[in-house]
Amino acid sequence: METTDEENALLLRLHPTPQVVASEYASDGSVDINKQPALKHRTGNWRACYPVLGVGFSEGMVFSAIATNLVTYLTTVLHESKVDAAKNISAWSGVCFLTPLLGAFVADSYLGRYWTIVVVLPVYIVAMLVLIASASLPVLFQSDVHPAVVYLGLYLAAIASGGVKPCISAFGADQFDSNDPAELVKKGSFFNWYFFLTTTSSLLSGTVIVWLQDNVGWAVSYVIPTVLMLICFPAFLAGSRVYRFREMGVSPLVSLLQVVVAAVRKWNAKLPDDSSLLYEQASSPCTTEASHKNKHTNQFRQRIHGADESMEALHSDTGRGAKDAALDAAYLGVVRDFLRSHVSDAVDDD
Repeated sequence: METTDEENALLLRLHPTPQVVASEYASDGSVDINKQPALKHRTGNWRACYPVLGVGFSEGMVFSAIATNLVTYLTTVLHESKVDAAKNISAWSGVCFLTPLLGAFVADSYLGRYWTIVVVLPVYIVAMLVLIASASLPVLFQSDVHPAVVYLGLYLAAIASGGVKPCISAFGADQFDSNDPAELVKKGSFFNWYFFLTTTSSLLSGTVIVWLQDNVGWAVSYVIPTVLMLICFPAFLAGSRVYRFREMGVSPLVSLLQVVVAAVRKWNAKLPDDSSLLYEQASSPCTTEASHKNKHTNQFRQRIHGADESMEALHSDTGRGAKDAALDAAYLGVVRDFLRSHVSDAVDDD
């Protein structure tokens, strides 16, 4: 007696095949908040990206609210000269561009992207509260500590931005399975929305927030993006159970040093023809390292090998090699005479 479709579905549900079991989990080695393999229908995808996009939008607005009109703040509120203001802004901007390197290193080596964001967002909020206090408390205006309070808030914001900027977009990309073609398309859509929202936040800060700074007050202009971040941060924490996490591997610095040491020790080693003889760390096809690993290619080696064969064939033909050498020497002589004549003419003209 043939089984019906309903019976087949019931049997498949009671005794799922390995292929069905594997398809229920992310195939790129992602795990959930409990360090268990991430289920596709419960974690990741767009459901996990909305809080991430909110954090990215609020961070972009906060940073732009500080940086866009900072020269005006330093010259009108702190009464710095334009030269001093430009110097201080350059130093602060340099820190803002360097701290993401440190933040990315800490995230990849120790904390992970999620926990790095969770740690630095409160620092961001504290930095904004310090700036709000420095712009709104009259007791600070007549005090010598006013510039110190302002720069404390600025550099706290620079440190916090170094933790958020390198992690937030990468953490959003982690919510999509790299080995699933359907989720890869959604990952591209995520990046489109991410850059659209960050650009929009910069636009709003450069127009609305700057107008508030010039016409209403600095404290009000800092309160608005701070409130937005205060809303997005708890929302980001609330989505922790639906996030996908990547397990951390070896520290990037350790890997870089390993490559340098191996290159020095094996600089005179002969490259084997069989790529399977090359050293490669063993990893499962479902691990994070395997999903981001570049496949071996012989493209450049074939070109070098072909060039070596051509040179070998050229020198094996004595007559042809001598003829080509004579032509090369004649060509180089013409080029040399041409350069000498033009150099001498330029000297004479001077």
